[in-house]
Amino acid sequence: MSQTAETQEKASALDVKRELARYKRKHKHEAEINYLNITPMLDMMTIILVFLLKSLSASAANIPQSSDLTLPRSTSLEDPSGALQVIVSRVSITVNGHNIGIALSNGLVDPSQKRGGGAGFLINPLNSEMRDQATAARNLSQRLGQGNWKGEVAIIADQTIPMRTIYEVLYTCGQNGFSDFKLLVIKSSG
Repeated sequence: MSQTAETQEKASALDVKRELARYKRKHKHEAEINYLNITPMLDMMTIILVFLLKSLSASAANIPQSSDLTLPRSTSLEDPSGALQVIVSRVSITVNGHNIGIALSNGLVDPSQKRGGGAGFLINPLNSEMRDQATAARNLSQRLGQGNWKGEVAIIADQTIPMRTIYEVLYTCGQNGFSDFKLLVIKSSG
């Protein structure tokens, strides 16, 4: 009798193993990820942010207009995005939002700030700032492997600024390698 009890135990242990395997197969489910991986989402948000900042950098809607700066109207279709911004208001000149210390009176540059005095076209403080900007842009272009530097500049001037001041700004920018000029205006219908 001990032999039959032993065979029954082996059979029952085998049945238990079969039942366990059947139960595992029946209730088997895929492993679920129970956490949120935030790194790819941060990468995506950074790329979107850079894209938006780049595309909105030189829009006329982003230029703060005041009593010292009113943009002229035009029907031009060109987009000056990516260009260095030179803002000529009635009282000052700024480069990429940085005031370079040029005070204008009635829209004219003080002759003491120009090479050659009142008859000169080169504005000294703007010349040194544009030289620094050109050097930085060339270095960045070389590091990024973009080939030749274009020298784009967007002139944002008040509509009442005398043409002499605009010519002086254009001349000074041109002396430092900025030869692709864009004049920023407000698009009007028509």
